[in-house]
Amino acid sequence: MVAEVLGKSMDPAAVVGKTIILAWILWTAYTIRLHAVNVYGRVIHEFDPWFNFRATDYLVNNGAKAFWAWYDLESWYPLGRPVGTTIYAGLQFTSAYIFYALEALGTPMSLNDVCVFVPAWFGPITTFFVFGMTYETSRSSTAALASAFFMAITPAHLMRSVAGGFDNEGIAVAAICGTFYFWMRSIRTEASWPFGFCTAFMYIYMVGAWGGYIFVLNMVGLSCGVILLCSLLGLSAQPYSPGLWKAYSIFYVIGTFGAIQFPVVGFAPLKSLEQLAPAALFLWMQLVHVCQTYKAKNPELPSKKLWDFYILVHLGAFAAFVLVLFVVMPEGYLGPLSSRVRGLFVQHTRTGNPLVDSVAEHQATRDEMYYQYFHFVCYLGPVGFVNLFFGRSNAQIFMISYSAVAMYFSRKMIRLILVLGPASSVLGGIALELVCRWCWAQVSMDEDGSSGADPVTAKSVGAKAVAGKFNSIFFEGVLSSM
Repeated sequence: MVAEVLGKSMDPAAVVGKTIILAWILWTAYTIRLHAVNVYGRVIHEFDPWFNFRATDYLVNNGAKAFWAWYDLESWYPLGRPVGTTIYAGLQFTSAYIFYALEALGTPMSLNDVCVFVPAWFGPITTFFVFGMTYETSRSSTAALASAFFMAITPAHLMRSVAGGFDNEGIAVAAICGTFYFWMRSIRTEASWPFGFCTAFMYIYMVGAWGGYIFVLNMVGLSCGVILLCSLLGLSAQPYSPGLWKAYSIFYVIGTFGAIQFPVVGFAPLKSLEQLAPAALFLWMQLVHVCQTYKAKNPELPSKKLWDFYILVHLGAFAAFVLVLFVVMPEGYLGPLSSRVRGLFVQHTRTGNPLVDSVAEHQATRDEMYYQYFHFVCYLGPVGFVNLFFGRSNAQIFMISYSAVAMYFSRKMIRLILVLGPASSVLGGIALELVCRWCWAQVSMDEDGSSGADPVTAKSVGAKAVAGKFNSIFFEGVLSSM
């Protein structure tokens, strides 16, 4: 990915310089998360991280088979708890494998130290995936570097990824960004669909890491549905192609099969109401592909007969859906929305679960918290968001969907500011690159409004002319309103 992004520049010096900047950003993403360790030592802090460390210690000392069957009498005392089948054990297994790998490499580290450093190690990984997400969205290495820097230092992610904070979110955000990056990569062109396998495997890791996998599943499904509608209606810069169908089908089939292997998940992806929308989209995409294949094989077919075929296929599928619904609903196969999900759409004190309602981080986010967690990216983000509507590539449509949904959820629940962190960094990087490009165009533009090629952004004279026109329109509008 680095070679592809930074190699776009024809100037070797620029490639070396940007590579050094990226390495510095990744190093910063790691070292900034070591503050607690540098001050207080290698200590695991807070309650949940200590519980996770104890579970990891049991896994390392007793093996995976014993871990899955572990009933901990000291948890939820005096009732006890079947730990192995009620937690998302991706954090424990990741830490255990790192512990084993360090021993095999001849550089052993205590399990305590491994668990302390895991969140800090995953900070640069998250930052790297955000770098890739921004490039897929903007096709600009400059914007990608800016977004990576924002992600490296944003408090929205730092609060869950500092060394010693051994919690699921420490690795889950990296899995979220990895899933989103590979999904964006799989829908770049018609031939990019094999990256759907990477999307599926990263999603499976995400399922094992954190219960927020439901957000990832629905986000990929929602963006795919929006991309599909935009391509069919001619609103997208990229027309419909079988590559989208292949990428999503691979992701959904392999990802769902992998997800149901985890005991804590079970068959929830096929039974839980909040996870059925992606399944419905998967079925609808099969219908769309059948219709598009029929249209491609019969190019001379009249429009009326083509529409008759479309309607017939969809009516038949709808009748089958209604029949299945009447069969499974009385059996109680479909479960209700979980209390956490209900809390995203109703007032937080009315979810029906006192435990959920009593947690402070489940309450609505106050306006001033956004500046606390994102600082000046609060002002850059909207600019980057609006700019996405002028391109409308598949990646840009995904980022529009992701940003809008993450913003809505972050307003409803404080803890979900975490999922807005990557989106805000991407938008902030795009906006900063846009502002810098505009400023450079003003500095390098002659009095007559013309100039040569831009040595920094490699933009043409026409691009600068557009910037000059935007400059005059913008300032005329501002002055006329004063």
